[in-house]
Amino acid sequence: MRHSMINRWCMGLLALCLWATVPAHAEPAPAPAANTASAPAEVLATPAQLSDQLDQIRQKVSTAANDDLLASLRQAALQVQRQADALLARQGVDMGHLDDQLNVLGAAQPDEPQALTTQRRTLANQKKALTTDQTDTTALSTSAGDLAAQILNVRRNLLDTQISTRSASPLSSAFWSSLVQPTDDDVRKLGGLWQDVSQVFATAMAPGSRGTFIGVLVCALLVWVVARRLIERLLVRAMIRWFPEGRLRRSTLALATGLTTVLTISAATSLLQWGIVSHSQPSANVLNLIDQVQTLILFCAFIVGMGRALLMLPNPSWRLPTIPDPVATAIGVLPAVLALALMAIGTFERINSVIASSLALSVAVNGLTALVVSLILVYGLVRVRQTRRRLALERTAGLVGLIPFILAVWVGIILLGLLSGYLTLAYVLTVKLLWISLVTSTAYLLTTFFVDVCETLLSPKQAGGQALGAMLGLSPRHQAQASTLLAGIGRTVLLCIALILVFMPSGSNPSELLASFARLDVGSKSLGALNIVPGDILLAVVLLVGGLLSIRILKNWLGDRLLPETNMDAGMRASLVTLVGYIGFVLLGIAVLSTLRISLTNLTWVVSALSVGIGFGLQAIVQNFISGLILLTERPVKVGDWVSLAGVEGDIRRINVRATEIQMGDRSTVIVPNSQFITQNVRNVTMGNALGVVGITLTLPLDTDVLKIRDLLMTAYAEHEAVLSEPAPSVTFKDLTNAGLLISVSGFVNSPRSVGGVRSDLLFTILDRLRTMGVALSAPQSMLLVNDKVDASPAQEQPTIS
Repeated sequence: MRHSMINRWCMGLLALCLWATVPAHAEPAPAPAANTASAPAEVLATPAQLSDQLDQIRQKVSTAANDDLLASLRQAALQVQRQADALLARQGVDMGHLDDQLNVLGAAQPDEPQALTTQRRTLANQKKALTTDQTDTTALSTSAGDLAAQILNVRRNLLDTQISTRSASPLSSAFWSSLVQPTDDDVRKLGGLWQDVSQVFATAMAPGSRGTFIGVLVCALLVWVVARRLIERLLVRAMIRWFPEGRLRRSTLALATGLTTVLTISAATSLLQWGIVSHSQPSANVLNLIDQVQTLILFCAFIVGMGRALLMLPNPSWRLPTIPDPVATAIGVLPAVLALALMAIGTFERINSVIASSLALSVAVNGLTALVVSLILVYGLVRVRQTRRRLALERTAGLVGLIPFILAVWVGIILLGLLSGYLTLAYVLTVKLLWISLVTSTAYLLTTFFVDVCETLLSPKQAGGQALGAMLGLSPRHQAQASTLLAGIGRTVLLCIALILVFMPSGSNPSELLASFARLDVGSKSLGALNIVPGDILLAVVLLVGGLLSIRILKNWLGDRLLPETNMDAGMRASLVTLVGYIGFVLLGIAVLSTLRISLTNLTWVVSALSVGIGFGLQAIVQNFISGLILLTERPVKVGDWVSLAGVEGDIRRINVRATEIQMGDRSTVIVPNSQFITQNVRNVTMGNALGVVGITLTLPLDTDVLKIRDLLMTAYAEHEAVLSEPAPSVTFKDLTNAGLLISVSGFVNSPRSVGGVRSDLLFTILDRLRTMGVALSAPQSMLLVNDKVDASPAQEQPTIS
């Protein structure tokens, strides 16, 4: 059964929030019957004691055990493994001390004193015994780990069996009769638990301890209600007074509101638990029930806290997500209703878990949980739809707009499972939906808060960033880079943690996953031979798709966010993004091959075939590929340069692996192989920030006042905004010919691409001013034909040039 799924997963949500609650919540309680209470840190159990504990755990494991008992036994086995590892570490230290003492004594000498010989023999015997203990402890640690893995497989098989088993649906009377009329054995177990609980409360309300228990109860209520509201009011005042206006104020208040709700409720329940346990001697079943109910309260507190933090009904203007006020008001009561429903039905679930009730009753309670949660979510979806229709609100764009659709489909699958009788499947989907919702909302809240902190404290656009930069002497460019980079790293880390928690394997908790990652030794594993299984293929496909998506996101982030904050030009940024993409593809290929267990030595035949192909037909492709890498590293040309190559002149738009794309003046694109940029002469017009020269030559009549013309040309160039003042424009008297005066003027612009437009503007201006001054350009030489009609006939006419 999945009674303990929420118990273990809500611990992961606490780890995601980076906050610690009551220490009692840190680990699930071990099985009382397994006798696995851990010894103090300074007193370690012996291998014999650990072996006895492991044998007791094995005796409790059976297919008839429920999921909660198996989960407790697995935790007990892992605790034995941790104790064995600690003992092994202590034995390693003792072994080091013995080796040091033996090294000090040295080798045996013929004439050494008998005391040294006796001491050396004693140390050698101790070392031999310690070596034997190390071997036994290592085997014990391995056995405990294997037992924990076996228990996990038993739990998964039990879950798979229950998921595939059909039961009575909520539409049948058998389903409700299992709840209303449990079996005699269940009634007997419930009666025994009720007697234990009644005895605990009778002891707590006894005359000697009644006042203390009532005082603890009142204090718990004050913490739950009064302290929470007081803290929230103080938080609002603190945000307004101490935090600058902006998103950081809103995100901090939202995070503080959620944490306040969770921590105050957790503190109240912990105080109440202490009041019950300290004044009575509850049985093991009652203690187990109290622990499970307290964990359930913590999970429900997360639901209420996240709902209040994201909806912000008391302060709508401070709401982080873009939820319209009518929609937020319509669903504002749902988190509290959902938490109360889970609290009521979840308590019944935990009672069944404690007393190990019959399978029929447990499955029926699970189905009831799934049914109630589904109906509450359906009610919320209907309220949202009606509100949007009544007020004609637009649907939210992007992935956020798909959340109602995904939720509706998921709830529809749960209801379909309930109606068809697959109650356990519906329950598992319900718990998974609640868990994903909490992890997603918490990750969104933490990500927003972290990004807002980076933006406020580091960005040069904010007052806090400006003050920090002035204090540390940082440039605005470096501050912007640090803010973008730190925000990206934090967002990535939180997203990875959220994904790990969402897709956590069945029966695991975050602490176990962290311990597994710590024990993972990737470097000692080889790629292996060509041994591919379907699971590896599926994992490789997932890794390939995820890797390609990650590379695309990384390239977009570099090109759009980080690199624009640097002083790199556009060409350098494009080259760097392309190189990062190539490196990512190579690493992704290696990772996919490793996942498929393909050794690089198995690819020798592929390399041989490629070498033959290169020798015959792939030489040009390889040459272009190597040339592309040279272009990206040496950067003789880069994206954005204006180049001229073998009659092709235009702007470089993209440098690919094999060829470079050049855009011509007519907007057409020419694909040029990369090798031509290496083997041929290339004219890079814009390399080194080359300036453009705007030159105009005029032919004027011989009687023109050249001084006035020079002033006119200099004034026209000086008045144009694109002409640079340094180097200054110049006017040159080039020549004096029969056709007239040749006067040339030239000036510089910031780019060769601007020459054409600036020259056109200047020609318009100069010709207009010449016409105003009455100065005409010198006319070209003409040819006239003259006929001599006196002595020559028409057939004998001769041309004359004037």
